[in-house]
Amino acid sequence: MTMEQDRGHLERSGDVLIGHDELGSRLSSAIRDDGVPGAQIGVVAPDARGRLRYDMACAGVTNTDTGYPVLEDTLFQIGSISKIWTTVLAMQLVDEGRLSLDAKVHDLLPEFSIRDSPENTAGCTVRQLMNHTSGIEGDAFPDLGRGDDCVGRYVRYIGGFPARTPLGGPLSYSNGAFVVLGRIVEKLRGTTWDQALRDHIARPAGLGRTWTLPEDVIRFSAALGHIRAIPADRPVFPAPVKPSPIWQLPRCSGPCGSVSASMGDLLAFASLFLAGGLAPNGVRLLSEEACQAMTTETVSLRDQGVENVGWGLGWQLPNWGDEPAYGHGGATEGQRAKIVVFPRRRVIMAVLANSQGGSEMAADLVSSLAKDAGIGVPLVLHVSDEPISVDEARRVAGTYSRFETEFRMIPGGLSGLTGVFEPDPDDGDAGVRVSVPIRRTREGFFAVRFPRDREATELAFIDGPQGVMYAAMGHRVTRRVSVDTDVPEPA
Repeated sequence: MTMEQDRGHLERSGDVLIGHDELGSRLSSAIRDDGVPGAQIGVVAPDARGRLRYDMACAGVTNTDTGYPVLEDTLFQIGSISKIWTTVLAMQLVDEGRLSLDAKVHDLLPEFSIRDSPENTAGCTVRQLMNHTSGIEGDAFPDLGRGDDCVGRYVRYIGGFPARTPLGGPLSYSNGAFVVLGRIVEKLRGTTWDQALRDHIARPAGLGRTWTLPEDVIRFSAALGHIRAIPADRPVFPAPVKPSPIWQLPRCSGPCGSVSASMGDLLAFASLFLAGGLAPNGVRLLSEEACQAMTTETVSLRDQGVENVGWGLGWQLPNWGDEPAYGHGGATEGQRAKIVVFPRRRVIMAVLANSQGGSEMAADLVSSLAKDAGIGVPLVLHVSDEPISVDEARRVAGTYSRFETEFRMIPGGLSGLTGVFEPDPDDGDAGVRVSVPIRRTREGFFAVRFPRDREATELAFIDGPQGVMYAAMGHRVTRRVSVDTDVPEPA
């Protein structure tokens, strides 16, 4: 595909959806308002003849230290959107009859295990890796070296953690599961995950701006991430940022988050799901059946809030009301990414940004573009002023803990329930302990707004098997490990 051939005003039903200049103007305003050093935005939509048209804009700088400008073909880290690429690699093997979604992971990788969890070890399937119901620890990012064996070593490493959830759910977002999936690809292809991605997606689809290793990315214009430069408990918007001291996740985490791509390549990759598995250059990467399977709900998220419907295979299913959608976000080392596909409209919207503030910026841009295009707006939580009762606060009170994350729910405070959160490792040296009120939402869940964020985050409490309670936030569930005895008695 040549972007020059398909560039122009985006059209829908013969009317201009948004022009290139307007797209650039919106992005320039957004990075200024959100304090993001640099970003790209891209939209795909059908023109009056039904042909998909691509438009992109860029603004800002790749690195505040150098001042180099972001170009339309600058590579950004797409973070967890990489999981879709890994899922495609696995689904290609399904198409070839070499892999089954119901295959047991332990049969494919005899070294696979989950500590003290024989059911998860023996029963986990490929499908459960793809839809985050494997129970595999989700947020461990060890540096296991640069050798070609690092993904295989990760499988053994992650086996040292206990299961975060029982097999089959509740759904808990797992980076580790996708590294295991990447190892399955390596074993069946007889090569590294990095090379499999080049050989089976990037090269055949003509994606020359998609790479995974730093020595390849550095040959092109590339963005550096930026992190918060002030403590996370200071409500300053936009917060000042500084260049991240780390460029990329360790190589062993590649299958869950190490793809770097230009906006053009990201849009081209996503468009294959609008074309039944055909890349823009006409090469078939997936069967129509595989595309359908990846974008069809396999597990529900409705018990964790209103902002997401559930998960397909790889793809997340955001809640846009009556408008079908699938998408994914990405967050890695001071870079942020977001993509949403509206299959009924044949529209794709994506944003790539090089700072932590890019998450909220991307959400705002996609929402405003979709609204102006007549697609609608995503369902969002509505925080209520109704206080949380003493009984309800005591029901969920206690300490919740998982790897590198711990917080307490304490009855009392302004809203009736207070959350005390230990420093978030993602905040680096800006991380601090924060105490914030937990609020109700009108939709029947809860919400917490951290000082570093403009918007609130959904929070739900889930009763699990054997009386275990989980707190669900950001697609991740955290188990309650103790019911604190110092919870005050009701007055």
